[in-house]
Amino acid sequence: MEERGPPAAAAGDDDGNEDPPQSEMQLVLRPPPPPFPGANTYVVQIPKDQIYRVPPPENALIVERHRNPENKKKSPCCTIRCLIIGAIVFSLCLILFITLLSLSLTVKPKEPKFSISNVHVKNPKSKSDTGKNSHPGYEVSVKVNNPNGHGINYEGSEGASLLLKEKSIGKGKFPLKKQEKDSSATVKLVLDGSKGALPREVEKSIENTNSKMHLPLTLKMDLSVKVKGFIKTWKMETEVECHFQVSTLGKGTKVLQQKCEAKFKG
Repeated sequence: MEERGPPAAAAGDDDGNEDPPQSEMQLVLRPPPPPFPGANTYVVQIPKDQIYRVPPPENALIVERHRNPENKKKSPCCTIRCLIIGAIVFSLCLILFITLLSLSLTVKPKEPKFSISNVHVKNPKSKSDTGKNSHPGYEVSVKVNNPNGHGINYEGSEGASLLLKEKSIGKGKFPLKKQEKDSSATVKLVLDGSKGALPREVEKSIENTNSKMHLPLTLKMDLSVKVKGFIKTWKMETEVECHFQVSTLGKGTKVLQQKCEAKFKG
């Protein structure tokens, strides 16, 4: 019996490999180009059914719009809402401005407050002095408090008078010109003795320091008060009247009790 060998290969299958299907990628090595400094060049062949179409540029713009929603046009509702909020804020600011303006034009400043700190007799009349027209002078220390949030100008004030039972015993000027807001100041009124006969009560109080008779006195001042606000400047004539008692007009004078009132005229 004859031995049979393996079947002969087909004419087209000399290399023992089958042709690759057309749908697969083929890598073909072409002859190298002329030598140059570098590497080899390869050509990649892709089947037609695997070539993808490049989208047009308009599609890229559509995608960008979807990715960035803030670039979308605002809706009419949002615009109307913003306008309403702006109108409300403007109305509130307008109401606040009108309120402050009304208060600054209608609310008057407060009167300054006064109090007597000390009384001192200058050049007291001696027992050997028999002249009827010889009168001592007086120094009255007054504390002035400005309760307003604005400064006060006292320029143009008429002056001050010291009285005993409605009779003037000394006159002078109010020395304070200006005062800062929310501040206190102590001023010294220098009063010259009035002409005429000196009241007997004053003489006894000056000569007798141990007298138990308290001397009632009154200090009156006519002041011109100017308060400059944010918009309006208030100018008011002010009457100040202080009723007080002193232990003596000699050495060791003490103010025992007092009551001061300041009132705007008109």
